[in-house]
Amino acid sequence: MDLSKIEQLVDLVTRSSIAELDLTQNGTRIRILKRAPAALAPPANRVAVGAPALDHQDSPAPEAAADIVVPAPMHGIFYRAAAPDEPPLVEVGTRIEAGQKICIIEAMKTFIDIAAEAPGVVLAILAEDGQEIEAGRALFRIGPAGSS
Repeated sequence: MDLSKIEQLVDLVTRSSIAELDLTQNGTRIRILKRAPAALAPPANRVAVGAPALDHQDSPAPEAAADIVVPAPMHGIFYRAAAPDEPPLVEVGTRIEAGQKICIIEAMKTFIDIAAEAPGVVLAILAEDGQEIEAGRALFRIGPAGSS
């Protein structure tokens, strides 16, 4: 199956109400999963970092934005750079914008760009470059845009 057919399948899933497409053709299996938008993402995708203890129990804690854990959308090989001779797309401390490419996953000899869903600051990179990863594995921890 060629890249243009895979792109057509991804577009079909994106535009439709289906959440998953699993297709096998000539011994090649393609599985496309649609992730919920960030506002509707399941709680497993977002992890709140513990707030510091308050000195006074009678004063309410300020509403703090939770860090976001970016999971791998599919099984594949995790790459931090767009090419072997290029620098990593992001480092710890990098401020990112929604839609910015933060890593690449190679799946079935196809390179898929993974983009940030929200702006913020990269607090941790949780996978090693070139490492095989499973779908759902935590790749990055992103803090609110005001974090550093």
